[in-house]
Amino acid sequence: MMLSTDEIRALIQRIVSDSELRTEFRRAVLPDDEYNLLKLVRELTVNVAALTVTVDDLAKAQKRTEQRLEELAEAQKRTEQRLEELAEAQKRTEERVGRLEIAMAELAEAQKRTEERVGRLETAMAELAEAQRQTWSKLAHLDERIGVTTEQEAADMLGYVLRHKGYEILSGPFNLPLNGEIDVLYVVQDSQGRRLTAVLEAKTRLGYHAIEKWAQAMRSGGLQQRLAERGFEGPYLIYVYGMRADPSAYDAAKKYGVGLITDRGEQIEPAGETPTD
Repeated sequence: MMLSTDEIRALIQRIVSDSELRTEFRRAVLPDDEYNLLKLVRELTVNVAALTVTVDDLAKAQKRTEQRLEELAEAQKRTEQRLEELAEAQKRTEERVGRLEIAMAELAEAQKRTEERVGRLETAMAELAEAQRQTWSKLAHLDERIGVTTEQEAADMLGYVLRHKGYEILSGPFNLPLNGEIDVLYVVQDSQGRRLTAVLEAKTRLGYHAIEKWAQAMRSGGLQQRLAERGFEGPYLIYVYGMRADPSAYDAAKKYGVGLITDRGEQIEPAGETPTD
């Protein structure tokens, strides 16, 4: 039975559109070897296509891996750079710590020297204080000795002056510490038989103010009363004695009528007798 052209075309179209028919057609038309070879080629084509996809995937994965490796390498580079910076910072820190340790050691040494100097200074201050105390003690003894010597010289000189002026010394010299005002007293008798009391204040250095104060005190009723209570009644011969008398002392002695005596004797006579108030 012969097929028409249209039928043949329809059959071919059916075979082309149906994979099972295509397979059966090839098996019927082709020898077994060629069919198997064609089948193998088709399978290889499929496998190659699949392998191509796999290779593409591997290439993409490799690219991603290489990109990741580059990122890791860059990160490693940054890490190494950061480590270098940290190492440099550590080095600078160690250098600063070293300098600080040196400075602390120098400060400790300076503190030690300061403490030693303070210790020596304290010792020197203690020695100075002791020397000052001894000096003041010596000055106090010296002042006491000078005061005693001054009063003794004043008593001797006043006694000499009184005798030279014709007074008879009945008693004395006496020391009467009435607030430190009276250093020497003599009870004397004049040529007419009257009893008088010579009173004297002694100063190492004599000036205007000292004489003024002494004259005012002796002319006050209070001091005369205390003298009388102790048996030293007036009238009074008022004197001052000075180891060193300033020029103003002479003016004061003349003004207030006080007798002035120095180591050279009587310089100014008292202006008469001071009666008892």
